Amino acid sequence: MKREPNRFDFVYAVRHTHIVRAPERLLDPFDQTLVNYTLLAQPMDDPTKTRVREGKLQTFPPRLLLPGDLSTQELEGFGPQAQGYLDFLKRHGDRFRILRYSYRLRRETYSETLLSEPLEAVRERAERALARKGDPYAALVVGVDEPWDVCLLHLFMRLVQASLPKTLHALAEHEKEGFRGRLPRDERDEIERAFAAAAQDAALIKPLGRLLKDKGLFDLYQDRFFALIKD
Repeated sequence: MKREPNRFDFVYAVRHTHIVRAPERLLDPFDQTLVNYTLLAQPMDDPTKTRVREGKLQTFPPRLLLPGDLSTQELEGFGPQAQGYLDFLKRHGDRFRILRYSYRLRRETYSETLLSEPLEAVRERAERALARKGDPYAALVVGVDEPWDVCLLHLFMRLVQASLPKTLHALAEHEKEGFRGRLPRDERDEIERAFAAAAQDAALIKPLGRLLKDKGLFDLYQDRFFALIKD
């Protein structure tokens, strides 16, 4: 009878997951990303062999959640202190942002092969093959045979961590662009004229900064403003 995995299995799997080759491309903040993974592992009953699992890890663009989007149902099993914390987050929603990522394993592209070769030899051959292919979304992972999907989840979390700075910046810029688009036309035109003038005359950069601050819009335009100073 197969034993159900417990916490030790998950900890063991994470600690024994080695990402030999991570995808060169980061996760797309606005579209799906398909990671082509190769996962190598030694069967527990025969360390002279290597199990090769290949497939696609499909990630979806993150969803930006506000504390107000959270419901009390998500606190099931927690105590009153957790509920108080959630209430605090809702009252200060402008200061908190939560990113929710999701992923799935695409079974239609999944394959599994057991090779009568030691893991190290298979790993070296797989590395050379991926280098020749030059796939920017390819990943090579050495992990455990069971529970092997934990190894892929660890790969996913590492990708999320690596992509987070780019994702947060892209989402913030997208949010700013939407807000700028909702400004009155005459106000947008005034700001654009001030930017154009400051680009031609450095003496007008400080007045531009004061204009943005007076209108309470400096944060929305600060990247463009500081780019003028650098130039």
